[in-house]
Amino acid sequence: MTPDSPERIGAVSTRNRVFDPPRSIEPDWTDLIGRLWKERALLVSDFLERFAEISYGQALVPAEDIYRTAEDTMDLLLFRMAGVDLPPDLQSLPREIARRRANQGVPLEAFLEAIRNDFRVLWKGLERVAGDSGIALLVANMTRVLDTVEGYVSSIQQAYAEEEARLTRNKQLYRQRILSRLFNSDVGVYGDAGIPGDFQTADEVEEMAAALGVEATDTFEVLGVASRDIAQAQRQFESVSRAFLYEHAGALYIFRQQRKNRSWGEAGPDFPAGYVPDVKGLTAVPSAAKGALVLANQRSAGAGLATVENTWMGIASALLEQALPGFSAPITEALDQCTPHERQRLLQVARIYGRTGSIKETSEELYCHRNTTVNRLHNLQQVIGLDLTVPVQAALALVALSGYEDREGKL
Repeated sequence: MTPDSPERIGAVSTRNRVFDPPRSIEPDWTDLIGRLWKERALLVSDFLERFAEISYGQALVPAEDIYRTAEDTMDLLLFRMAGVDLPPDLQSLPREIARRRANQGVPLEAFLEAIRNDFRVLWKGLERVAGDSGIALLVANMTRVLDTVEGYVSSIQQAYAEEEARLTRNKQLYRQRILSRLFNSDVGVYGDAGIPGDFQTADEVEEMAAALGVEATDTFEVLGVASRDIAQAQRQFESVSRAFLYEHAGALYIFRQQRKNRSWGEAGPDFPAGYVPDVKGLTAVPSAAKGALVLANQRSAGAGLATVENTWMGIASALLEQALPGFSAPITEALDQCTPHERQRLLQVARIYGRTGSIKETSEELYCHRNTTVNRLHNLQQVIGLDLTVPVQAALALVALSGYEDREGKL
């Protein structure tokens, strides 16, 4: 950002404001401010020279805006130092400037640095018009000048914070509308271009992705959070800008672009959730989110993220029980006939061998001889009638056993 041209800087202000303070109990001070009023163009010029050393970063602020703001600010500060009521067009100046700079993306610290130059500019101007004979008067009123500028800075800072909060709320509202559009589309119906039926064109999907700051073809990872864990999830992710949260019908869905070696699967959140990784494309997120919620509702006590790998048996068991009521009843009844200790040992060996498929690894986890493991698997076969060393029978056994509760919880 650079100041305006020297010709413009030296021009007489086009603001036709009248500076006519009433009779004052401090005529010397009022007279001093009156003399400085006549040199406003020099104050603006001095400010712009100092402003040239301040960076507003990538913010786009027109040079004319900088010049006009400098004019208005100097007038406002002179009115206040003289104890004169502000003209109507200056009464809302701090809020208007703060609103513009917040919308222009000007960093607050740089903005305040520019404003605090006003004190140096005013003090230099006062020294100039006071001359040697007015130094005592100037020193006596230093606090007044400083308080005037700092009061203006405080007004600006408060207004900027309010506008920034409003922009954040608006951005969040806009984002939620985009997410609502995404999650409430008919994602199960696809046209010839592979676009969900409620989306008219690929351009609409691209626009939604751009509004969220992602690519429509990105790969995402998704969390589904059940109602009991929503508050904890919101606390953890409320300030994470690159994660998108959408709450609907007693569930919370969270998704983000999947990053290599930094996925939730490798370093999960601190709350229970279902997890679906490797979701290809933005329009596939809603379906993945529904799946993640199914996983969350199947999550075993004490488990971390619920994934397809660690919940599929429970899901299969529930579906089979729904389609074939009582399909697992023979296994349940057989296990009920065992003593609690024997039942625990059988479920334990089934759990570990079902996960490892290895007699050796199962024995190591159980801290027992391989023959003991083989015997326990044989005993389990005798009780439930299914052999875990036969893949087809193992699948049926593990699905049935996953719905069986023992003292240690679910299989």
